[in-house]
Amino acid sequence: MIHRGLLFWSVAAVATAVGLFTVKYKVQDLEEKIDRTNQKIIESQQATHILRVEWAHLNEAERIERLAIKHLNLESASIKQVIRLDSLKSESVPPRRDPPLPSPPRTGNDVPSSSLPGRGGVAAEAGSPSPASAPHPARSSGPTTPPRPAPIQEPATTGPDGDGQSAAVSIDEILSRNEGGRR
Repeated sequence: MIHRGLLFWSVAAVATAVGLFTVKYKVQDLEEKIDRTNQKIIESQQATHILRVEWAHLNEAERIERLAIKHLNLESASIKQVIRLDSLKSESVPPRRDPPLPSPPRTGNDVPSSSLPGRGGVAAEAGSPSPASAPHPARSSGPTTPPRPAPIQEPATTGPDGDGQSAAVSIDEILSRNEGGRR
């Protein structure tokens, strides 16, 4: 019986020793792999640093200016070369007009702002709902359309269409102009 126990413990000791040696060599291989990877990381960081320094040198404004003067033979623009954009437009080509944007879908709870007393030409402030999308107090709260955006600020214009003043135009005014033009 002692021989069986001795045999069992001998086999267990040999198996443990073999297992420890294999684990030891695997750990050493992994440590070497980590060292090689760290070395590659350091080399990549050094190469990146060198490339950044070279890029900074190549992008120096003074250097680019010297090269432009040397190789491009540029001259200063004279006042005769500056013209108005309007003079570039061809008279034979009609101006391009984009189709009007579609209006948002209407629900039963919408009230057009032109039908509200005193609100016909007033545009909503930014962030506040327009009268058309505000819920009516006597109605139940059902689905409504989102609030309309703030008035569109048109740039100051001069010429045949403009009078030199800036005009704030609401979406309702634009839609009513478009509907009036179609009738």
